[in-house]
Amino acid sequence: MEEKVFFEKLVTKENIKNVFDEYIALKTDNLTEENKVKVPKGLDNTDHNLFQKTLPHQVDMIFKRIRRGNYFFYPLREIEISKDPQLNIKEAKKLGKTRVLSIATIRDVITQKMLYDFLSPITEKEFSQLPYVSFAYRKNVNAQKAAQKVYKELNEGYVYALDADLKGFFDTIPHDKLYDQIQIFFNDMPKIQKILYRFIHVDKGYKRKNRNRIIRVRRKEGIPQGGIISGMLANIYLHQFDRWVISALKAKYNIRYTRYADDFIILAKSEDDIIKVKEECEKYLDSIELILHPNPDKTKISEVNSKKGIDFVGFTISKSNIGIKKSNVLKFQKRIEDILKTTDFSKRKALELLKLRLSYKYFGNDYKKFKCKNCGEFEKTRNWMRFFLIITDYNQLKMLDNWVYKSINFYYFQATGKRLPKKHLKKLDFPSLEKLYYEYRKQLKKETKSCKCTIMDKDLYATEDPYKELFNIYS
Repeated sequence: MEEKVFFEKLVTKENIKNVFDEYIALKTDNLTEENKVKVPKGLDNTDHNLFQKTLPHQVDMIFKRIRRGNYFFYPLREIEISKDPQLNIKEAKKLGKTRVLSIATIRDVITQKMLYDFLSPITEKEFSQLPYVSFAYRKNVNAQKAAQKVYKELNEGYVYALDADLKGFFDTIPHDKLYDQIQIFFNDMPKIQKILYRFIHVDKGYKRKNRNRIIRVRRKEGIPQGGIISGMLANIYLHQFDRWVISALKAKYNIRYTRYADDFIILAKSEDDIIKVKEECEKYLDSIELILHPNPDKTKISEVNSKKGIDFVGFTISKSNIGIKKSNVLKFQKRIEDILKTTDFSKRKALELLKLRLSYKYFGNDYKKFKCKNCGEFEKTRNWMRFFLIITDYNQLKMLDNWVYKSINFYYFQATGKRLPKKHLKKLDFPSLEKLYYEYRKQLKKETKSCKCTIMDKDLYATEDPYKELFNIYS
């Protein structure tokens, strides 16, 4: 019955068009003056403009193929990127710090979205049979909630931590065992099973075998990274591990468990227990053909105290504080340095221009103060500080603000031979992370409303005009 509802109610030509419109809306960068659309091309080389021009044909093709049960996913464009923004791709490859992004065609993205919308309530019903332990690729949970859960449990005395990462998880999930789980989750839905089978086996692009022959690269294991379905499938496969930890493992040891994608933390009150827990986890994961990462930086046992913390989901969490992970601090600093390196401090009003450029990095969409014509509310703020708003280590922000000032002074002195008093930046009202943090924390205490319209109902306009400010700087 549920499959019938899916094909008759969800896969309609009108809905396919709506999903495409939503996709373009999500990929539109409202912070640019021309509202650029950032949609990477799949291997069919069809961008959003061409897709729009051929929309009736594209919609008809998706509709008919799904209805007939002969929808096949197009091979993926796979791009290797550096995990570390400090490293270029060559350096990252040498250190093994790369990952592969799989870029699907627009028609496949649309199909994935419709599958996700239909399957998400079904998978969530199954996931919800456990207490909240899985915090990635699901609604109403996120990295911040995962970090806060771990922080709370550390302060309840669970200070011995198994901080674990699965080696090559997305690239090594065994297809046969993943498909077994798909059949369990969607046991009375053969058409859904078939289309998911095709997705997990989608080809990894093409390669030239010889001068005259190009062949598809078959995917023998693993699932594509980057697609909306991939996260759901990851949770489906690891749900058996979640269930085992919560039932079998927790019955033997006094532990707490939190997972975010393929990273997880198990906490115990006893060092002996956490050592045994690691051994048992290795055995269970081996039975489902997964491996704890052997790198001691990736998988380790440690005792957490007020000074020594653990890194998880972008945060460093100790008994005393939640702070920003060092690598995320370095990412922030690199973005600031990139701006400083491209600022000509010898020009008139260079500092005013720098303030404008930095403000985009600090405030994100809050800099233009977007308001919705439909509901009359401001858009919810999204920026770097908002993501890290749960931190309790305020000194980090003071140190970062101080680092920014010293960096500005360094580049300013190089260009002009003059020192820049700190009070001059204060007079220009340069952005401050510490100031922004307290401002946002105050907002949390108040009942502030924000736009909750869907992506298609949302009709945003900028109430602030930074481009006018930019014009004034140049004039």
